[in-house]
Amino acid sequence: MQHHHHILRVGLAGLLLGVLVSAALTAEDKKEATRPARHRLHWWERYRPAAPTPESQLAWANALKEAGHTMRASKACLALVNAWPESPQAPVAQLIYCRLLEQRGKPTKAFEEYQFLVEAYAGFFPYDEVMERMYGIADFIATRNRHFLFIPYRTPEEAIPLFEKLIQNGEQWKRSAEMQFRIARIYEKARNYDLAGEAYAAYYERYPLSSLAEQALFGQGRCAYQYARAYPVAANLRENAVAALQGFLDWYPAGEMAGEARSYLTELQQELAGGLYAQAAFYDKTARLTWNKAERHSHLVAARVCYERLIDEFPHSAWSSPAQLRLAALNKQLAKNP
Repeated sequence: MQHHHHILRVGLAGLLLGVLVSAALTAEDKKEATRPARHRLHWWERYRPAAPTPESQLAWANALKEAGHTMRASKACLALVNAWPESPQAPVAQLIYCRLLEQRGKPTKAFEEYQFLVEAYAGFFPYDEVMERMYGIADFIATRNRHFLFIPYRTPEEAIPLFEKLIQNGEQWKRSAEMQFRIARIYEKARNYDLAGEAYAAYYERYPLSSLAEQALFGQGRCAYQYARAYPVAANLRENAVAALQGFLDWYPAGEMAGEARSYLTELQQELAGGLYAQAAFYDKTARLTWNKAERHSHLVAARVCYERLIDEFPHSAWSSPAQLRLAALNKQLAKNP
């Protein structure tokens, strides 16, 4: 009987311990859930603070940093932020942690942690300084040399997400316009003309009064032209390019890039006019080959619509004069046989 009571007491103690542990884990999990997603850590990453208060823990982290123990100082900073995330010392420790990551040669990780600082502690850190540090990391990634079989190369497109994040942090920050233009240039050099055009358009929309606004609007038209060249069978891409180039010329008819824009525009308009003429000629031909009166009339009307559109949209193209001649003959033929 005594043996059974002992087993019962042990069982109850174990159950109580399990409940307490579960409650503690739940509290910790709730604490984790309140943090931004980027800073949610696994249990093995939750360093325990060595000091009883955030003030003394920050002093301990600074002492480790001054002594050159960068790894231990990093862990001490993380422990402070995780243990006292709402304390005044938390953003200070987070900033120290970011700088230590840079010292340890971890620029990408440092950028992520700077971003956590921006998101979690807005107004509690030196904004310009942090943005400059983040920009420096993004610029380094965009311009660093890599090597493959001793051949140097660069991958500036890896910096685009970082530039975009910085712009989101502050569209009117002093370097944001520059970064938006760089994004467009990186995409264009990589021949991603659709993304480049969107980036140039975003620049012009956000910074229409900047010194690079004219170049950005022309860049949008130029990329639309190059995108249309890459897919010559897509008439809609040519139409989009014509609209973009015409929009640039409407705003900057006497600009430095106006001549190049007109050259692109003329080329595309000739192709679109030629496509309309070919379409009209096709309807014209099928009308002559059918014996069904209703079908013949339908094809002739379709041909007339194409000729009229050509003359209206591209009056100065080489196809305009022959289209006018054929349209006159079509109108006479349709008048006789309505």
